[in-house]
Amino acid sequence: MNDPKNSVLSVDIGGSKIVAGIIDMAGNIKAALSEPLKYPYSQNTVWETTINLCERILENNANTAIIHAGAAIPGLTDPEKGLWVFSGFSGIKDMPFSDMFYDEFGIKCFIENDVNACALGEMHFGACKNVDDFIWVTISNGIGGSIVMDGKLRVGANKSSGEIGHVCVKEFGPLCKCGKNGCLEACAAGPAILDRYLELVDHAGIDTDSLSAESIAAGARNGDAIAVMVYEEVGYYLGSAFASAINLLNPSKIILGGGVSASMDLFYPSMMKTMDEKVFKQANPNITIEQTALGYNAALFGAATVGFTGSNMYPNQEKSF
Repeated sequence: MNDPKNSVLSVDIGGSKIVAGIIDMAGNIKAALSEPLKYPYSQNTVWETTINLCERILENNANTAIIHAGAAIPGLTDPEKGLWVFSGFSGIKDMPFSDMFYDEFGIKCFIENDVNACALGEMHFGACKNVDDFIWVTISNGIGGSIVMDGKLRVGANKSSGEIGHVCVKEFGPLCKCGKNGCLEACAAGPAILDRYLELVDHAGIDTDSLSAESIAAGARNGDAIAVMVYEEVGYYLGSAFASAINLLNPSKIILGGGVSASMDLFYPSMMKTMDEKVFKQANPNITIEQTALGYNAALFGAATVGFTGSNMYPNQEKSF
């Protein structure tokens, strides 16, 4: 298995598309394909898209030694059972993903929550190869986190640790999808950025249907004062949540991924100012906040890491392979 020629079939299931790739132990992407998810999302559409992509990539790379598969799953997972427990965006519930994958392809497949997978990928292929204590945070349509301590993923009693998106950062703030008010996700994720901008801007002459967190970021860089203010607020909310996490967990780094993290230049000053005010510096003198070194393919590398290490991490999957 330690032969550098060995590769894994890596599957990144996103909110709007699925990416499948073949990645070797040196971290080389030998092949990759993507396909948008059909609406309405369901177990059937997700599974059909996964099968189609994997069939194509395996057929096109028939001579590659595939030892395992790994999948980054959006939502709650039980990696030891290979079970996709729940996903709000698709309505998937109790899907035996690993068993289904093996039955389809004859390849043992290990799964992990997508944010946890990203953290594992960063540890094995990215900016945390020699870092034992860090937090990974995805800032996209939602906000999720993953905790690595003493070189190991820490998942918590119900395998749900790291939910930094549901730390309250604004009392009586906007309603979050979790049912609470003022969560970080409701204040700083992509949809929250759009909502806040629309709340403040004069709509006259603006094509609101074309707005997004990305276009608002572009406006901020071009001098849109309201867009600048919105991203400064995002920095404050992120800094507040990160300060709490830092004081509690004492990590060396916080790694940021997801689409909104590409606008880090806009929220970084406000974020760092807030952290400077709220972090217990004597205990955390050298904390750094960085973007992922794995870029757009962080979850794909994460899924590959789950595939490479799965037999050691999750030896008790129910199905006997």
